[in-house]
Amino acid sequence: MKKIILLFLSLCILIPEVYANYSTPGTNKRWNLDSLVNFSGGVVTFSGGFYNVNDTLIISATDTVSILTNSTLRLGQSVFIDVFGTLKISPPDSVKITAQDTNTKYLGFRFNEFADASVLQKMIMEYGNSIRLLDCDMLINNCIIRNNTQNSTFGNAAISIFRSNAIISNNKIFRNRVAAIQSGANIASSPQIINNEIYENNITNANVPQINWGATLTNPPLIIRGNKIRGLFTNAGGIAMLAIGSGNVIIENNEIKFNRYGIALLSGNINAVINNNIIDSNNIQGNPSLGGSGINLNGNSTLIPIIKRNFIRGNLWGVTIQGTAKPNLGNVFNLDTNDNGLNQIYGNGNTGRIYDLFNNTPDSIYAQNNYWGTTIQDSIEAHIFHRTDSAALGYVNYIPFRTVTDIKTNELTPATYSILNVYPNPFNPETTIEFNLNTAQRIKIEVFDVTGRVVEVIRNEDLQRGNYKVKWNAINKNSGVYFLKITGNEINTTRKLLLIK
Repeated sequence: MKKIILLFLSLCILIPEVYANYSTPGTNKRWNLDSLVNFSGGVVTFSGGFYNVNDTLIISATDTVSILTNSTLRLGQSVFIDVFGTLKISPPDSVKITAQDTNTKYLGFRFNEFADASVLQKMIMEYGNSIRLLDCDMLINNCIIRNNTQNSTFGNAAISIFRSNAIISNNKIFRNRVAAIQSGANIASSPQIINNEIYENNITNANVPQINWGATLTNPPLIIRGNKIRGLFTNAGGIAMLAIGSGNVIIENNEIKFNRYGIALLSGNINAVINNNIIDSNNIQGNPSLGGSGINLNGNSTLIPIIKRNFIRGNLWGVTIQGTAKPNLGNVFNLDTNDNGLNQIYGNGNTGRIYDLFNNTPDSIYAQNNYWGTTIQDSIEAHIFHRTDSAALGYVNYIPFRTVTDIKTNELTPATYSILNVYPNPFNPETTIEFNLNTAQRIKIEVFDVTGRVVEVIRNEDLQRGNYKVKWNAINKNSGVYFLKITGNEINTTRKLLLIK
């Protein structure tokens, strides 16, 4: 008889830990991270100095979770924190929300109705998707929201807002997948977006602005105030509003630079005040047929913004008006002193021509009491495109205009640079680039051909504050169109050059 010896081998089978969502019990209790570790059944764990959120955490109505100490939370793939109660993040220095795996990433936060008492303060959020606000008027203050590149229907922007009048203030929001802050086109939201640094968002280079807005409430209005909005990716605009419904917005005291365009108000039923903004060098796409306006207004006669005290220069177009939009850029003949112009609009142009204001509508508009970079009426007229250029267009009533002596020193916000001139242009074989720097910075001056190939780097060095003249000698170059690009910490501008031999 054969003896059959059965050998049972121990097989080491690695079974991944599986968690279920955890909801706090909704008993009006206060929680912190350590109590979640103790009671969440493994959804929140602590290891190696980090808190790991392994599955979706739900903060139930009436419950409060507070994170008041410096901490790091690492969220697992597709995990989010769903807030129906209150979440308060307010550490002495920072709470970092990051991914367990930066390749797979997590979703983020969803704040629902009745989460109004929630606060995100001194929080760093990275490598996720979005902070979603649904019917929630909370505070997001002094946070860093960066590198949130997860592509998901969970949220379309770093901060996605629906029926929310939140306060979003003093944050740095940068290098996120598409927009920094966005609302639904037909879902009224009127938050306050105040004193934020918003820059280099839309890394996918989609046709999306950094602040992308739809409908608002009548009262309160949407407020966009005191922000620095700086672009990098060529299809990213600054601020855009396309309201399906109605829009009421105050855009003031912002610095909007180096975007595809500065501000765009599209459609009708928009009441807007655009006041005291610096709108400078929004020209990075370089194609005037696709954008480049400092301010673009495209809608029907119910698009009626008041535009005053703005500094608009260095864009491909200064102010462009399309459809039958009816902006007011200054009317000194009425009794209302809230619309007295006081804009400075000059040095905007493309294809060798200045376009400070382009009225591409059949209606006349007021643009009185503004400074156009010159006191010579014929020069101002040449920089404004209207009825005198085409009988199909309405007039621009720009007289009276301001003169240099009208402008007080404290009304001028010093720019960090100015391109004074490129001359001669056309040229053969040498041209001079004249520019001014008001701050010390590293400057790179390059010349590209029409294929985008760099043909020469003229300068690449640290320059002090002052006036500069730089020559480019193209004696060894073929006749044709070239593009001069000047970049630095506070400058990103392109000029077209024509070499004729």
